[in-house]
Amino acid sequence: MLFRSHVFDFGPDALLDTVFALDRERIPHVGAGADLKEASQPYYFVCNGRKIAIVAATQIERTTNYTKEATEDTPGVLKTLNPDKFVKVIETAKNNSDCVIAVVHWGTEGDSNYGRDQQELARAFVDAGADAIIGGHTHCLQGFEIMDGVPIIYSLGNFWFSSNTLDTGLAKVTIGRDGELSLSFLPCIQKACKTSLVTQEEERERIFSFLQEHSAQGIQLTEDGTVKQVQTQQE
Repeated sequence: MLFRSHVFDFGPDALLDTVFALDRERIPHVGAGADLKEASQPYYFVCNGRKIAIVAATQIERTTNYTKEATEDTPGVLKTLNPDKFVKVIETAKNNSDCVIAVVHWGTEGDSNYGRDQQELARAFVDAGADAIIGGHTHCLQGFEIMDGVPIIYSLGNFWFSSNTLDTGLAKVTIGRDGELSLSFLPCIQKACKTSLVTQEEERERIFSFLQEHSAQGIQLTEDGTVKQVQTQQE
């Protein structure tokens, strides 16, 4: 489970109760906790002989403070409006795993164009050792970028949020036998409080075309949704 900004809506006791319930059911969680140490803890697992780390943090809120940041002795979320703390988490995870997947809550709600602030944070996370970056929060899809070989999807939109009809999707991270990582996108549609995988070719092409238009220069989605860099990006 990835903690987001609304996890603090009912205060610290409710947050701690949620963490306790997840731990009781042995459900992994990242991005929040009883203190900064717990909120910063990566989740590690081994798959086919490779150790994978998942780390998470939130940039939100940027101008308010409804969601409290975890401290050394108070509960809250791991925040990354300033990237320093999350950068240390990524560096630690990189030193203790083969692959680091960073999940970030960031961006501007309702804006399909990712911002410079997201790119600047992504640069810090890539430099720290992230192997893939998966974003969310904006309630809409945002595009892709590949930064020094690291694939980034800036927002997956709402996988399940309301009865509205919205484009959304899943990120699929594949690690080959040689350790090479690739990121692909599985298009979905949220409708009438249900999310379904898109199977109609016209709908797939429509969503892929939208994402292509909102991605960095030189980025291409293949027919199966894999993110590729087809030319050197111009800064």
